[in-house]
Amino acid sequence: MAKTKTLRKLVDDVAVALQRLVRLKAGNHEGYVRCVTCNAFKHWKEVDGGHFISRTHQATKIMEENIHPQCKGCNLRSGKGDTLVTLAYRKYMTEFYGEAFVIEMEGMARHPVKHDRIELEQLLKEYRATAREIEGNL
Repeated sequence: MAKTKTLRKLVDDVAVALQRLVRLKAGNHEGYVRCVTCNAFKHWKEVDGGHFISRTHQATKIMEENIHPQCKGCNLRSGKGDTLVTLAYRKYMTEFYGEAFVIEMEGMARHPVKHDRIELEQLLKEYRATAREIEGNL
């Protein structure tokens, strides 16, 4: 009998699937995306699904609006607190979603959240299926 995944592992799996989906959705007809922080143009497989608000915050970890294509260098520097990368990401977020939404997201990140197993399993199935469909059309 297969072991049941912990909720934490399930959330991590959903986050990985969503990061992949976000990169695919952002791609052009050849699969190329633009890094939201440095504007580098790379294939979706060569970039990360970078989080505006750190993945450590469970409330926004699997929120699609919090994840965007980010080149590996920018994502690494962002995770280490690089001010220039952080400011560039915030500028992108503000231009794309508006300042009020960004402030709302930042507040949301500070609140605890408990995910439902059934919802997480459904999200994981949906994200994986949609990603396969998009990738099949490239």
